[in-house]
Amino acid sequence: MDRGPEGKPTGGKGLKLKFLFGGREKADLFQEGIEDYLSRIKRDFPVAVLFGKKGEQIAKFLNHLPHGGYLIGLAEDGKGLTSLEFAQLLERLIQRGAKEVIFLVGGADGLEPSWREKCDTLLSLSPLTFNHQLARLILLEQVYRALSIIQKRPYHR
Repeated sequence: MDRGPEGKPTGGKGLKLKFLFGGREKADLFQEGIEDYLSRIKRDFPVAVLFGKKGEQIAKFLNHLPHGGYLIGLAEDGKGLTSLEFAQLLERLIQRGAKEVIFLVGGADGLEPSWREKCDTLLSLSPLTFNHQLARLILLEQVYRALSIIQKRPYHR
């Protein structure tokens, strides 16, 4: 894995991962898993996490999306992918030179309509509905799994 100044990870081709989570950042039964997967991802890729308690912070960020960024929103009516297909999507974005892949998880009421419009892709984690805290954990695990597939690590068997 490529490393930048001071040995910090650069994600192989300079890719940064950003997670925008609607709702409050609060300690709950999923927090330990969320922190674990974030730390695993951070070993190889720069990661930023933004929580939007009432959505203002997320709306402000979405109004100033970075050039070269790719926004993936999670929605129950989004496209369902297998773990391998998700890994292929991320790998294509890396190969195309995406600077950032930004994942957007809405709060308790899902994605705001104005947020959905800004998404390059809408994905579904499952035909089932999850609360937003559980969706965060599942997303992070799937991102870690996809990166492990891309890097040919044994996590995905």
